[in-house]
Amino acid sequence: MRSYFDVDRQTYPTRVGPVELPILYYNAAAVFASFLVDEDKAQAVLPPELKAVTLRPGKGLVTVAFFEYVDTSVGPYNEMGVAVAGHPVTSKFKDTAAWHWGKSSLPGMYVADLPVTTAAAHAAGHDCWGYPKIIVPIDFQLRDRDLDCAVRSEDGRDLLCRLSGRVGAGVKMSAPNLMTYTLFKGQLLRTVINTRGRMRHGLGGEVRLQCDGGGAHPLSARLRGLGLHGARPLMVQTIQGMHAILPSGVPVK
Repeated sequence: MRSYFDVDRQTYPTRVGPVELPILYYNAAAVFASFLVDEDKAQAVLPPELKAVTLRPGKGLVTVAFFEYVDTSVGPYNEMGVAVAGHPVTSKFKDTAAWHWGKSSLPGMYVADLPVTTAAAHAAGHDCWGYPKIIVPIDFQLRDRDLDCAVRSEDGRDLLCRLSGRVGAGVKMSAPNLMTYTLFKGQLLRTVINTRGRMRHGLGGEVRLQCDGGGAHPLSARLRGLGLHGARPLMVQTIQGMHAILPSGVPVK
């Protein structure tokens, strides 16, 4: 019987050298803050190939996530992501649902921003999936229900966004798989990230997102455009000691 990380891997070229896929995450921590936003604002972030998922009339879903990858097959790094829930508009019925049954219990998320802290993570994400990565300092702190995560400008002087506070009441359950959409060389890709671990699903509590210190920086501007400055998340999910397997993406036809 194969162990969790005993998977077939292939080598792919990147601008900083070859990388083996899937990328393996042996020890990671993560925070996922989910916000309701106006549907038209969510749709404005999505490419024409995707339609915004609505959780209630007129309201789409945006997730702001922070990751601390302590041990991975491409080295340690931190990451932050802004993702909008969407589903393909021209696929066959089995692929047009927001939830890809049997692979992910969460809606597919189009990754609009994905800052990282290392050149290796930047090259792999950009060259293998088309993830929109930049290299900036990223802070990550998670202690029980208290969190303080932030993204800084390239020179470290400006605070582009900060997610901080105490998460509300919640329960622990198995971590769900994650499903992302990206545009790679003009092709829409779906990637299902297999995760393992116990994730705490909590209410927004005292957590707030601040994004007024980045001026005209695209990341801060996008968050403000979505109406998220000062917003409290609908739900916050946190996990420590997470395992994950990030495979290559599959074209959506």
